[in-house]
Amino acid sequence: MEEDSVSIWPRMEPFLLGALQVAPSSKLGLHYLRKMATYVRTREGSFPMLGWPMWRHIACGKLQLPDDLAWLYFETFDLLQGHTAEERLEWAECLSQCSSKTELDQQRSKMSVDTLQFLLFLYIQQLNRVSLRTSLIGEEWPSHRARSPSPSDRESKTSSQNKNWDDQAHLSFVLNHLAEILELLVEPGHLPKSGQSLRDCQVSVTIIPSVCFNAHFPLNRIIIYKTDKFCPEKKTYVGHTNRENCVLAYSYIIVSQQIILDKCRDSLVILGPVETSVHIHSCQNVRIVCVARRIIIGASSRCTIHSLTPTRPLLLPGNSDIVLGPFHTFYPSLEDHMASVGLAVVPNLWDQPLLLGTEDFACFRLLLPAEFNSLVIPFQMEGDTCEVPGGLPAPYQATLEEKQKKIQSWQKTVMEARLNKDQKQQFEELVTLKFHEWLLKSGNRKEIDSLIPPQLTSVREPNSPAVDTL
Repeated sequence: MEEDSVSIWPRMEPFLLGALQVAPSSKLGLHYLRKMATYVRTREGSFPMLGWPMWRHIACGKLQLPDDLAWLYFETFDLLQGHTAEERLEWAECLSQCSSKTELDQQRSKMSVDTLQFLLFLYIQQLNRVSLRTSLIGEEWPSHRARSPSPSDRESKTSSQNKNWDDQAHLSFVLNHLAEILELLVEPGHLPKSGQSLRDCQVSVTIIPSVCFNAHFPLNRIIIYKTDKFCPEKKTYVGHTNRENCVLAYSYIIVSQQIILDKCRDSLVILGPVETSVHIHSCQNVRIVCVARRIIIGASSRCTIHSLTPTRPLLLPGNSDIVLGPFHTFYPSLEDHMASVGLAVVPNLWDQPLLLGTEDFACFRLLLPAEFNSLVIPFQMEGDTCEVPGGLPAPYQATLEEKQKKIQSWQKTVMEARLNKDQKQQFEELVTLKFHEWLLKSGNRKEIDSLIPPQLTSVREPNSPAVDTL
């Protein structure tokens, strides 16, 4: 390879975790980002690192974005950074000590991000931009301008529906917009004049999310390579888990970097700590229990999410009958797992959703305390966690205590009845019968049955030890 060439690998994470799954504001187009690129270079304390106060000034004052959206972009970009678990926990501790909005703003003002990286992060929000041409005649996939080995027809269809999860779409986006991406990085004095080709300019690239090379290079000497990390057979990204088309499933996943639930129905999914985000897309009648840094829900209906999360749950367009409730379970090693990925019990914003791309506030509600029940993880393991981390909100804790009192009152009544042996047996049989009737009527029988391992089948090769398979 020649000295003045450079190889570029589009990273999956900025697209998978960073590009919000809604059409971006027109204020994040190239025209405004060019102005921002020039502006930050002329303001002290804005380059090469951009602080939250300056970004809020630009976003709210110049671009007229809502404050919540400005923080969402800033916070989302920070989620992509390689902070250690200890740094995440330290930041959570600082936020938990803020007792007012003023104190919270003061704490946020201590955060800064790499200016160039943040500019590119804002630009890749165009991944989900909807064009008039696409809306009228559909999207051509893959683009002739970015031809690369195409996946199967089914995978192509899936990727065109959700570009965030398809590395082919990431590569196509970079190829089709490479000139504009690099233009954001050109020093103001080196911007091309009218009639001048961008390829005649020089760019100094220091730290770019999609480039793994650090050098000066002419723009006509760029080679793009693609690293395919997708495993079609397992539906699993490296470090990510994708549950697709689950029906009547009961899943328990202890620790993951990211979870994607796509087109799942009539299922229960219980998650341990998720380092980055849980995406819930096109799901129906699914109950999710999770500890996650971010939760994103889109195009889903009749779903209940019990969560512990330090960020506001994102509700995208297309949702209906979404119920948000507090995280309500534990297992012995839960707190150890949380610490390993930098998740603390506070702040916990499960009940403060942020609607993005929609104003349908009727699409969700908070779980009523009267509807609340605790959840027991039906597995044994080592660890010290013996209660829900951080405890339950007072109204929900009061509901559990009231139900516990009723159970104790019932047990006392049975003891004081002084039943003889035959009466006790008849009573137990009646209670068991009614319990099984309730399991069938409520649908909980399927969940209990799913916990029973299927019959083991012995598979034995000649002259070899037996191997048990499920």
